[in-house]
Amino acid sequence: MLQLLCLVACFLFVNADAAEKYIRVTGEGSTVEQAKENAFREAIQIRAGAVVINERQAIFGKLSKDNISVFSAGYVDDFKIIDINQNGSDIRITLDVLVADSKLINQTINTGQTNQAVNGDRAGAALTTYLEQKKKGDRMLEAVLGTYPHSAFIVTQKPYTLTVDSYRNATFNIPYTFKWNYKFIESMNEAMSLVEDKVGLIGFLNLAPSNVIIMAKNPKDYVFGSKNVYKFNDIPMLDRIKDSMTGDRTPRILLEISDNSGTLLYHTCYIPMKTYYSMGDPKLLTIHGNDYDEGVLKATVDPAHNYVVQQASRIEVSVVPDSKCRW
Repeated sequence: MLQLLCLVACFLFVNADAAEKYIRVTGEGSTVEQAKENAFREAIQIRAGAVVINERQAIFGKLSKDNISVFSAGYVDDFKIIDINQNGSDIRITLDVLVADSKLINQTINTGQTNQAVNGDRAGAALTTYLEQKKKGDRMLEAVLGTYPHSAFIVTQKPYTLTVDSYRNATFNIPYTFKWNYKFIESMNEAMSLVEDKVGLIGFLNLAPSNVIIMAKNPKDYVFGSKNVYKFNDIPMLDRIKDSMTGDRTPRILLEISDNSGTLLYHTCYIPMKTYYSMGDPKLLTIHGNDYDEGVLKATVDPAHNYVVQQASRIEVSVVPDSKCRW
């Protein structure tokens, strides 16, 4: 049974008065550029805070994945070289670094010092660290969406009935319910809140370059639900989310019938009656976390395969991606 990933958010708080002050850090590497990048990374984590994602996904109690990544919401706005020391092939550099939040609008990373002059080192550091931060955000979402659709939905079955039609075909009729797993919704909300750009200049009612809306109600809350809106400055973030939920990853319901030794006798896939999300091209993805459907799965066996009915010992229903339904 899959265990949902655990998100552990650890924030390192700094004094608000120091928000515009340079942070002195030291980085090491085999080249000056590598040492600078390590120093930038240290400054970003101090200034903006680090979010540690610890994903432990277990199947039948066995650890199958242990992925730890770090996401820092910031980029380097400016830096000053204080000292460079070299000891053989090891280089140690000390920098004063000014880190800005990554809450950007239209990717305004660095405007230069004047309209005529460009500080290439400063602009390059801003671009490099901003793109690195975006990649870490991508990895964070991949950690959450990596379990889609297996742990994103819950399918339950009720006792079956066996019927025979006028052509002597036997049919297992299995009532089922299919819905979002609210624990997955919670993980998705937490990850999105950590990686969103919070584009305040766009306004609450206006769309950003890409947007995700998650609407869901806690099953323990009999009255209220929530609508969470997340905004991003770039399209690739939304494209990654869409790609993780469509195509080969589209959810399907797999029904398997096996004998008492576990040998598979019959299998088939069903398409859920609802999509559970909607997509606006290209800016919007809405997750309808309260949607569910229920019905009856029918597994029909013709007279030539009556052994399936005679030897059947277990009927199992599960959520799988579409790629698992191609035989």
